[in-house]
Amino acid sequence: MHRIALSCTPRRRASGLLSRLKSTAVLEPIPTPEEIRSPLDAWAPCPSGKERVVVLGTGWGGFNLVQEMTSKPGMIGTALGRPAPNPNVAVTVISPANHFVFTPLLPSTAVGTLEFRSIQEPVRSLEGINYLQAKGRSIDYDRQVVRCVGTHTMSGMRTFEVPYDKLVIGVGVKTGTFGTTNVAEFEGKSVFFLKHLHHARGIRLRTLELFEIASYPSTCDKERRRLLSFVIVGAGPTSCEYASELHDFVQEDLSRVYPDLIKFMSITVIEAGEDILTPFDQSLRDYVKDLFANRSIEVRLRTAVKGIYAFKHLEYKQEGTKAILSDGTELEYGLMVWSAGLAPTVFTEGLDSPDLWEKDRIARTAAGRIVTDEFLRVKGREGKVWAIGDCAEVEGKPLPQLAQVAQQQARYLARVMGGRQGEEEKPWSYFTLGAMMSAGAFKGIYDGSLFGDPHGWNTSVARLSGVSAWAAWRGAYWARQVSLKNKVLIPMYWIKAQLLGRDVSKF
Repeated sequence: MHRIALSCTPRRRASGLLSRLKSTAVLEPIPTPEEIRSPLDAWAPCPSGKERVVVLGTGWGGFNLVQEMTSKPGMIGTALGRPAPNPNVAVTVISPANHFVFTPLLPSTAVGTLEFRSIQEPVRSLEGINYLQAKGRSIDYDRQVVRCVGTHTMSGMRTFEVPYDKLVIGVGVKTGTFGTTNVAEFEGKSVFFLKHLHHARGIRLRTLELFEIASYPSTCDKERRRLLSFVIVGAGPTSCEYASELHDFVQEDLSRVYPDLIKFMSITVIEAGEDILTPFDQSLRDYVKDLFANRSIEVRLRTAVKGIYAFKHLEYKQEGTKAILSDGTELEYGLMVWSAGLAPTVFTEGLDSPDLWEKDRIARTAAGRIVTDEFLRVKGREGKVWAIGDCAEVEGKPLPQLAQVAQQQARYLARVMGGRQGEEEKPWSYFTLGAMMSAGAFKGIYDGSLFGDPHGWNTSVARLSGVSAWAAWRGAYWARQVSLKNKVLIPMYWIKAQLLGRDVSKF
């Protein structure tokens, strides 16, 4: 049984009235009573006297905000003056991911240096929250509700509404493809992003699969070179860390189990810009480029991927894939890791959709980020809606989309949401601790040349390379782990990978 749903879109006003309406007929199934019933029925309405704070997203911004608002200070926190959670605030978290991922360590999981569960934290491990595994779809500002859709296919992808008194948008961003031909079509097959755990798992499985296929007696040497050609698009920290981890994986582990195939293997980093690792000082960039050259990792600068295509070759047993580059060359490959840019999510894009009434739109930057004031409040929605993390940008003060930016915003906003700081008592300011990267093989870089506030006071503290930077990288990221479990597991996996090797099983 179906019905026709009409959606009317205002395009122009004249004499205070709409002069034209566009109606679109959409055939949709009539929801059953079970689908209409909201999961909130079990615990709504909110307990008397409590303020409803709804957080969208479980990334660096959303997860750290909720953790700061709900976790108990403990003995050390109490001694340092950290306040207990506000009992008058009820926190609801909405996200399709029921876990937080420590993204700087994702490249390590893609090759088995670390295992996937050691860099994630379950959202439900946070006490005193209501969690819904769903995606936000739109906001009704008049009624103060977020319209959501469940992510479980078994539930019939039901839709529901969540009421709020204060709303925090921390939905992050997705990987941007710049509209490059067929990247989206080949994603998950021969092209992989590197932003979530399932991406890293896909890369790991694909890598082992390629080596197994290349080991077949019927595979010719030319096809082996194609299969074992690893292409990395983008030359930011994530891309360069993955290239380094992949090189270590091949030299330290795969060379033992596939000794005859290593000579066919190649790693190519493709960057459309003028240089790699642009957030870092030039001396550190040159250091990494020298490392890559010594490791036979090819770096192609001022080169962009124009398209991805499938092809057949008489000597190949399988259909191949190749990238067409901006310089006119064709590059056959077996696995491509695309880490070249960021783009707004569907939810963020919908906030200023032309299909909305003008009063319901939210301002976004040219890059698609939500515009906020210096107090992280969404412009035009002050006092009700805030935005933090990669999806947002403080007006007039653009900052890089980094984990430490989102984490500092979360800590600031936790004080506001918890009633420990007035909404306009003190504007948020960013204090950068520098940038660091692991370059593999006990090498790394750290750039503290802009230590401080990029838009205010700052100073240069250090530029490190080599073993000291690598040790600082590991120490800093180990210390920033949320749970004791991961603080125990991560060093164990590091030691295991170094002494016993990485796992090369495919399952």
